[in-house]
Amino acid sequence: MKETFKEVPSIWTTGWTDILNTGTWRSAIPIYQKRLAPCHSACPVDGEIPTWIMLARKQLYHEAWSALVVNNPFPAVTGRICHHPCEGACNRGEYDGAVAINALEQYIGDLALSEGWTLPHPTIELDQRIAVIGGGPAGLSCAYQLRQLGYKVTIFESRPELGGVLRYGIPRYRLSKEIWDGELKRLLALGIEIKVNHLVKANDLSSLERDYSAVFLALGAQNSKTLPQFSVDDLKVFKGYEFLERVNRGEVPQLGQEVVVIGGGSVALDVAGTARRLGSQVKVLALEAMDSLPAQPDELTESLEEGVEIYAGAMVQKVNLGPERISLDCIKVTLDEAFPAGVLRPIPRSGTEFNVSATSVILAVGQETELTGWDSVINIGQSLVKVGADLATSRPGVFAGGDVTPAERFVSTAIGQGKKASSSIDRYLTEQTSDSQSLSKTENSEDKVAYQEINMFYFPEKARERKGLVPVEQRLQNFDEVRISFNFEQTQSQSERCFSCGNCVECDNCFYFCPDMAVVKDSSLAEHYSILDQYCKGCGSCVQECPRGAVVLKEETGR
Repeated sequence: MKETFKEVPSIWTTGWTDILNTGTWRSAIPIYQKRLAPCHSACPVDGEIPTWIMLARKQLYHEAWSALVVNNPFPAVTGRICHHPCEGACNRGEYDGAVAINALEQYIGDLALSEGWTLPHPTIELDQRIAVIGGGPAGLSCAYQLRQLGYKVTIFESRPELGGVLRYGIPRYRLSKEIWDGELKRLLALGIEIKVNHLVKANDLSSLERDYSAVFLALGAQNSKTLPQFSVDDLKVFKGYEFLERVNRGEVPQLGQEVVVIGGGSVALDVAGTARRLGSQVKVLALEAMDSLPAQPDELTESLEEGVEIYAGAMVQKVNLGPERISLDCIKVTLDEAFPAGVLRPIPRSGTEFNVSATSVILAVGQETELTGWDSVINIGQSLVKVGADLATSRPGVFAGGDVTPAERFVSTAIGQGKKASSSIDRYLTEQTSDSQSLSKTENSEDKVAYQEINMFYFPEKARERKGLVPVEQRLQNFDEVRISFNFEQTQSQSERCFSCGNCVECDNCFYFCPDMAVVKDSSLAEHYSILDQYCKGCGSCVQECPRGAVVLKEETGR
């Protein structure tokens, strides 16, 4: 029998490496995939942040805005007032400062308004009608997403105008009326029916169900909490949200020269800033320590710059009402750490008593929902509507979201809940199973790109920029917006800082650095690259040289 030998090329050969099938040596193979960026994971509206920033980097601003409004119809609003947890999660924060995502969003949102860009109309028209109860952020977001799907949507709003907290509860120096009106007008142009001055009560639900295929409850939390030490019937005592609403309506409450605000959250500082612009000196009393105030850090900085005095870790023990003034007997406190998060139990510190005098007091200690009667038609617990993970209530076809459900009380969170509810309503009406849904960010959260997976060699240090601020002396003269938006140059500079975590930008590093030429460029593929299985040794060079963590090694089994 004639013996045969496989030809093996000389080690000095000048031929191509594809003579050898080196893939047989491999124990792992690189996989191209779009992975979850930490900013995306943290975004309350599930925004595709790396995608729209990459489009902005290419100066494709309309495309960037289109990618933004898929998840959030109000980018110019959230670009101003979102608490931007995305920036706290940004991988670049561990390097030289997080990308200024919030400022980039505002720039693109403002550009859309100035250019008159319009939201896409639904491509189909469905017969089902959906009732949305409440015209605040959650209700409007849900209505928008449902309308995009082709449903006929009616919003029932108890007040004369839509917006909820966006119109009535946020001072104009943080969110101008013109910006809000512009984004709202664009949304309503999609053909959403509006019924204002229309209060829906629990006993109206049955009749609504006869006319509508599903109902979304977004009633909000518009009742200000009070404290037992104060009588809100006293003309010198105001409720925080009602105070802000009156000022937003154009009224000027008579506060006097010295105002004390009780509370330490964003509403309390909004109240303080509003009172300063009305000419009063302001002191803020908060139970929390200065470094634990629930208000956003930039809000606190601005308040201090504007002359607001903060008495942190303090509470009012006794209120003494006089004919012209209110005297507050106060004491320093620490908070009982044994209590769960969100529950405050102050422990007075003996010997730290002090007194504060004021011409008026404004209580900004939180908001409550108004759910009188609703417990007769849906399950209510701890003054909130009980919902499942899909925001469905105990009553089939009725969903709830925003401040009436257990969730963080942020505008962007409410917008995200409205979007989530729209998906649940759509599934309920089309009887889709959960298996038919695309993978959500929650299900894919374990595959977030970690900071250690970013190749810093390709990212020279570049400073983070922040929005500018109007000088203090100008701020207190009027209610004009105080934060200065980015210009074109700043927008380009900041968008270039984005790592685009987990998103391939076709830099070709994997192609050039592969020692076996096992990477093939193919524009017909979604990833634009493929691996030649027979030649890849699984060395990981492509993974190591990928700047953004968009290539990972997957261990092979059964070889």
